Amino acid sequence: MADKPMTVLVVDDEIPLRQELRAFPWESCGAVVIGEAENGEDALQKCHEHVPDVVVTDIAMPIMDGLTLIRELRSAYPSVQVILLTCHSEFQYAQEAIRLGALEYILKVSMDEAELKQALMKAKQAFERERSVRNNEKSKRRTLQSKLVGNLLKELNNADSYTKTDVSLSDSDWGLLGLGTETLCRIVRLFIDIPIGEFVFVQEDIQAVIDTFEKEYPDCVAWVSVTGDELFIMFSRSGSVADMERMVERLFRQLTSEYERNVCNAETDLIMHAVISEPIRNRTDFIEALYTTSLWKEARFYDGDTSRNIFDGEPIPMAEMTDEHKKQLFENIRKASWDTDKLCAYFQHDFSVWCVKQRIRPNQLKQWLFNWRLQRLHEQDGLLKDGSIHVQLTEAQTLRSLISLLVKDFQSAGGKAERMRVEIREAKQWIKDNLKQDISVPAIAERVGLSPQYVSRLFKEETGESVNRYITRLRMEKAIDLLKNTNKKVYEVAEEVGIPSYRYFTVTFRNWTGVAPTDFKRLGGASDNS
Repeated sequence: MADKPMTVLVVDDEIPLRQELRAFPWESCGAVVIGEAENGEDALQKCHEHVPDVVVTDIAMPIMDGLTLIRELRSAYPSVQVILLTCHSEFQYAQEAIRLGALEYILKVSMDEAELKQALMKAKQAFERERSVRNNEKSKRRTLQSKLVGNLLKELNNADSYTKTDVSLSDSDWGLLGLGTETLCRIVRLFIDIPIGEFVFVQEDIQAVIDTFEKEYPDCVAWVSVTGDELFIMFSRSGSVADMERMVERLFRQLTSEYERNVCNAETDLIMHAVISEPIRNRTDFIEALYTTSLWKEARFYDGDTSRNIFDGEPIPMAEMTDEHKKQLFENIRKASWDTDKLCAYFQHDFSVWCVKQRIRPNQLKQWLFNWRLQRLHEQDGLLKDGSIHVQLTEAQTLRSLISLLVKDFQSAGGKAERMRVEIREAKQWIKDNLKQDISVPAIAERVGLSPQYVSRLFKEETGESVNRYITRLRMEKAIDLLKNTNKKVYEVAEEVGIPSYRYFTVTFRNWTGVAPTDFKRLGGASDNS
């Protein structure tokens, strides 16, 4: 991400000097003026509203002078760099200001552009050193927080029976979590469903987005990454659930935008869920919040089948799979016989209703289906012996996606035509008709009347591939046809399939086919006019 310019606040009671400073080429020094103030009191108020990186201030001012301002800044905002503007007669005050921590001083009567540029360069170096130190300290603290939260979760998950008093931490551990004298009032637990092979490419960008989110919302006091794709965001006040949902939805939009910008050719779409804890009043409530949000990891399997992706409160409990459950499943499937239509109908309706009612732990349900399918492979030669379905069953995030996988498997084995929801059929057709245009998930979602998150999930469940992969596949298939059967130049083909960037088209085509488009065109027998 590009370096942001230093923000500067100019403080002086003399209008002519402020006018002179307005004309200074701040951009060439990597800086931007965010405001002006006539005295120290006014400046301090503006610092409360938006903390600048650098304050350029006079010493002698009414109401609050520059020395008092420096003392206040050092107390409230120690990282702010101060450059002084002074007169000869104020030299002793300038010395006092340097002692208080001002970075540099410039004589007004002899101030020139080069001198101020040099002072700003010095301020930038000092600011970057302090920022590096702060980031290192924050990184170390976050690592310790992550380890502590991870250990707490492990302790809660491994316990045979959950009891709030089972977890005991030292005061220093509580302080590390921010639960010392001031209690955290809300936790948002964020789950990001994305293959680890793709997550590593955007992990730093996702962290940068959350860092920015933390700065934008003063109530967001910390965030902790537990497993990379699972994060805790801590807030210092108890806002309403509706307020929290709005903040989380904004974070979702920012994360999705960053993901799509960095992983244009992603195999999967970014799907996120969040759980908002109950208000936290004390340390016991904090442990309760960790435990309750953990329950949603399993509950999402049943409750994440709608367009809803932000949850709060406590979910309906899960049930252990018993011998009676296994017997019921086996009998119901046996009644469906080996007829593909009956089997598909059973899983799409009766099986779905039964699962929602019983709420068997997802992993236990998947394991039973896994074993049942293995047995069926031995009993019926016509079934496709595709081992990948077993991996897909294990990775299914919702009951609907699990059922969709099974139904597609049955239909493939029986040679049945694919059945698909009308919204997804419409989405596929719209993509085909608009392949030359800039296509995004939000645009598709608006077209079919569903939320972007829901469209992403449904599309993957109904078609077996992500929206992004489907779009890329159609574009590459069309590009292959155009390169083989027309005399269009490569850049023309790129534009024709909706990828106007020649470089990106070349990289994508090579990743898809194994050869560059120019080589593909030449090997295909057409002349290379690119």
